[in-house]
Amino acid sequence: MKRLEFSENSKLSDVLNSIADLEEKEIEIFIAPGTDILTVPTNIEIINHHAENLGKKVSIKGDFGKKHEEAERPASREVNLGFIEGKDVAGEKLTSKQEAPEEKQKPKFNLPKLAFIAQLKGRKRLAIILGLLAVLVVAGLLSFWFFPRAEVILYTESQYKEAELTLVASADADKADAEKGIIPLKTLENKQEDVIESDATGTKTVGEPAKGRVTIVNRTTGPSGAKTFFKGTVMTTATGTSISFTLDNTATISAAPVGCTDNCPSAGVDVTATGIGESGNLPAGNVFKVGSANIDYVFAKNDTNFTGGSSKKVTVVSADDQKKAKEDLLKKLENKADKELNKENPDIIIPEGGFETKILDETYSKKVDEEASDFRLNLQVNFIVKAISEKDLKKLLIKQISDSIPNGFEINADNSVVDSEIIESGESELEIIGKIKASLIPDVDEDVIKKKIAGKGFGETDEYLKSLSNISGFEIKISPSFFHILGLMPPSSSRINIKIMKED
Repeated sequence: MKRLEFSENSKLSDVLNSIADLEEKEIEIFIAPGTDILTVPTNIEIINHHAENLGKKVSIKGDFGKKHEEAERPASREVNLGFIEGKDVAGEKLTSKQEAPEEKQKPKFNLPKLAFIAQLKGRKRLAIILGLLAVLVVAGLLSFWFFPRAEVILYTESQYKEAELTLVASADADKADAEKGIIPLKTLENKQEDVIESDATGTKTVGEPAKGRVTIVNRTTGPSGAKTFFKGTVMTTATGTSISFTLDNTATISAAPVGCTDNCPSAGVDVTATGIGESGNLPAGNVFKVGSANIDYVFAKNDTNFTGGSSKKVTVVSADDQKKAKEDLLKKLENKADKELNKENPDIIIPEGGFETKILDETYSKKVDEEASDFRLNLQVNFIVKAISEKDLKKLLIKQISDSIPNGFEINADNSVVDSEIIESGESELEIIGKIKASLIPDVDEDVIKKKIAGKGFGETDEYLKSLSNISGFEIKISPSFFHILGLMPPSSSRINIKIMKED
């Protein structure tokens, strides 16, 4: 609760203004005895009514006698407080002893009052005003010095230098030696296993050979005229398209009597075509040459039709199918091993030809020429990898070509790309070709540029940046952006960042 005290010379308006100026909601008011405020009975009611309109509660203290006791009783809306119906008494201009209370005011934000400055005179007042102005100027200068930042992007056309050098990667080397062209060699291992499914694309004809029965006739005479033809002996057709058959059993035929032409010795035997297909289904009446015997003396004939020969084309697993599946799966496993090795060793480069493959298991679900629409291959492989350090290779190659870089440029190592390829492989060392595509950027002194443009106007800055050689363009970004309206670069070079970028 805030306490307000008023002297004998205080007026009603002083009390009302003080109530309105205070932020506190509960106020204790002490009015000295003999004050003119007490001579008007309605003043206390006006004070209470004014406080109520402002949402505040007042407690009036003092030596009021009976008048004070009446004032402390709550005011009733029906009691005549000196107001005239239809007339705003409180808003009327009052006499010096009785002034109207102020209208109810809404709470509002008030700027700090600098009334103390108005109370000062002469040099003191001028000194304070000048001091405040100096503080504002210093604050503005400090803000301009410490807050704005500038990023200057210098654009340059893409330029590269490519080179190849022959190097030796040695397992005995501890560090890269640019003069000798030697780089350390690492040997790493990685095991992989996976299954691939592949389509069968081979074709072949399958079926059954024709079968039948022939009669072998022997017209050979004399003591050596008897003939024996063993199982498997091949006989072929004597006329037309040559079709071969084999004897299913051994046949022996005795020698023929002299002058035999008909009813000569003979023997029946079953035969099977040497090939599958309908071509072996010969009709009856064909004559066959048996083995190497002279057909004029020994021949075979079929008295019945040969049957059972059939054929069809089917899809089978070919040797090429298995070879392609193996190559695809090996490539997949090699890529997987490459990713794992690079993840475990982020600085390595595996030269082309640096993977040695040792197959631990190779299993096909179908054999070559086996009928199938598809098949599976399971491979388990151990990769033995020869690797070198990308950092060492890049450093060595950059040093080797640094003398051939055009004037006004330098190598940007971060954007340069290196690679390698094995020429010859030994147990403990490799002969490799090191390759580099070096990214060239303008050779500029960033500190000098920062100092030249610090605190300069945008026009002067543009002219200076345009004068730089090997620069095709530039861009300036000021942050916070509202500092751009000043048209000046940050005065501190430490607040300027230079960035070099290649144009797309």
